[in-house]
Amino acid sequence: MLKHLYQPTAYQTDTLPESYWVASASPLPDCETLPDATTIQTEVAIIGGGYTGLSAALELAENGVDVAVFDAGRSGWGASGRNGGFCCMGGSGKSYAQLAKQFGEDETRHFAKLQRSAIDLVGSRLESWNVDADRHSNGEVILAHKPNRVADLHEDAAETAHFTDIETEFLTRDQLCERGLNAGETYGGLHVKAGFGLHPMKYLAGLHHQCASKGVRIFEQATIEDVKNTGNGYELTSKNIRISAPKVIIATNGYSAENLPDWIGGRLMPVFSGILVTRPMSDDELANQGWTSDLMAFDSRILLHYFRKLPDNRFLFGGRGGITATPTSFAHAKQDLLGNFNRMFPAWRDVDITHHWNGLACLSQSFRPYLGRVPGHRDIWTGLAWHGNGVALGSLAGQMLGKQILGTQQPSETGAIMGTPPDRFPFSRFRRIGRNLAYRYYGLRDRFA
Repeated sequence: MLKHLYQPTAYQTDTLPESYWVASASPLPDCETLPDATTIQTEVAIIGGGYTGLSAALELAENGVDVAVFDAGRSGWGASGRNGGFCCMGGSGKSYAQLAKQFGEDETRHFAKLQRSAIDLVGSRLESWNVDADRHSNGEVILAHKPNRVADLHEDAAETAHFTDIETEFLTRDQLCERGLNAGETYGGLHVKAGFGLHPMKYLAGLHHQCASKGVRIFEQATIEDVKNTGNGYELTSKNIRISAPKVIIATNGYSAENLPDWIGGRLMPVFSGILVTRPMSDDELANQGWTSDLMAFDSRILLHYFRKLPDNRFLFGGRGGITATPTSFAHAKQDLLGNFNRMFPAWRDVDITHHWNGLACLSQSFRPYLGRVPGHRDIWTGLAWHGNGVALGSLAGQMLGKQILGTQQPSETGAIMGTPPDRFPFSRFRRIGRNLAYRYYGLRDRFA
């Protein structure tokens, strides 16, 4: 039996999430369903049909490998259909300076280059596949939510200049207002000019189509319950179905089971993030608040908020989405999120909210992503822990996994930051309690420090 960190509500796979993305994108074509009883053979079995799993499948299939993808729900059921649509830098919960202290400056620059390459990969895919994914925004803006956080923005700018070639621009409070970036509790901003916003389900649909066109078999409602080493490959089990494969990729990220395989247990901390989306607003309504820019933005809180104006003048606002998968917890988180939205954008207090949903972002014990072999298994691979930035980095990681399996890219090219497996959380069985205590502490720091 699969073991998960949260209640079953967080992992129900019968339907796609009730997100704005699902509601506004054309439905993905029906995939295959597993037959009643049989054995399926494939060269590479991929568990998870999101950005990472499908990107790996595409790379392999384009090079003649027989690939089968198994998703517990449908493509887009997990984080790929629930995220905020930020294709941007990120992937670690640590700053460049913190990473450099642990891994050195060269490795930190390499990690930053991979992030930039990940953004470029998604952009080139949209262009070459002719996918209209509502792309917009020249980078993103970090907003200081307190006067004493302005100095942190200048430090961020210095680190970005030291470790990357990305251009940044500091904006005063007045300059933010002049550029249509007026939000409450904002005292300055740093425009990081890399990345863009997109419609995540439209991008996923393009990726799904490319995989299908290359012969990738994609099975939906196909929960993999066990993976066993047979000595001559692996046998995966889904109900009474057996899947035989010499190589396996696990691409389930925050929706991973604690015991598939056992190595994953205790190394990840999935956390809920909630998103609300307004109805389309008129130009006058946008002007009343003073937010008319289409730049992606997030604030300097530890428990940060992220937000952006969508191309049809809806507004997306995201943040912490609850601590457990219960209706009470989700309802409380929604009210908290709405309260923060109203405080930061008071002119829109009476604007209707048309959509609200929750999903799991994935942190690791090390606050770093991981890409490579599952320790203890020669031919089980994984890519996970994107720290809320999986649109870009998850896509590149999937492609890199495919190349490593093909032998066209050496594991050393991943670099030490992404190539070093995370440790287990101390007292891992109690990590949800620790996370709850940390949230209280972070909330106090965000408010008073």
